Amino acid sequence: MNNVDMSDWGLPSRINHPYDAPSAIELIQAVEECITEEIVPASDGATQWKLRIAANALKIAVREIEGRASHQDALQNILTDLGAVDMPDLSEKIKAGDYDDRFEMLQEKLLSIVAMKLEVANPRHFKQVQDP
Repeated sequence: MNNVDMSDWGLPSRINHPYDAPSAIELIQAVEECITEEIVPASDGATQWKLRIAANALKIAVREIEGRASHQDALQNILTDLGAVDMPDLSEKIKAGDYDDRFEMLQEKLLSIVAMKLEVANPRHFKQVQDP
């Protein structure tokens, strides 16, 4: 007799501790897939348009969840580089002219923030910009 427990081999891996499978991302993706593949094709007009909006919102939610940690770290690094505590503090410093002598650096940092937001909100934007 071996000591390998095969009772859960058919289940998804348990990497979502302390929760069970499916993960929040998997649940959201399942709903988005149901909307996109089953409900939208059977709909028309305004209902279909609203369902597409709902499916896109679910995709955004997944990207937010997946990118949250790395984006929070990146934002904190940007704020530290700029000597700001948080976004409202950065806004106040910009209004006060604290970066007027470092405009190029400020612009680079702000573009990084915008890029992070676009990666979540509309990742196709980058493809559209590259492919005229």
